[in-house]
Amino acid sequence: MQRFTLVLLTLLALTACQRGDPHSPVSLRKATFKEMLKSREAINAMLTGAKPYKADSVLQEAIKLQEKSTKPWAYFAEFTVNNQSDAKQKSDSADFHAAADNMQQQSNALKAAAQTGQEDRIRASYKAVEDACIRCHQQFRPG
Repeated sequence: MQRFTLVLLTLLALTACQRGDPHSPVSLRKATFKEMLKSREAINAMLTGAKPYKADSVLQEAIKLQEKSTKPWAYFAEFTVNNQSDAKQKSDSADFHAAADNMQQQSNALKAAAQTGQEDRIRASYKAVEDACIRCHQQFRPG
């Protein structure tokens, strides 16, 4: 019984270690990307008809996405120095910074399109945001 308890406590301790610091750059970056994903999913649901299209809701989500699009990039430099990230980014990578800038530009364009309320402009801008995400993941995300 003591052996079982020891094994159980060891497993619990290891599980707790894997959670990491919620204030670490990795955790902050992941949280920001998750928030961005929620906004993208909400817009996508309205553009595909999964949810009723509401121009004001699209605008609110586009504003959230645009605001968040400036945040995650600052959280990459520290991991590269400490080798705590699997990301293929290097702190001096011009390509990475260009991809981050592109994401921000596309998010700004989506917000501007959403402000017009014109669904065709919103669709085109939304696709550009999605394409920016895909290109960045293909180029820099491991595995």
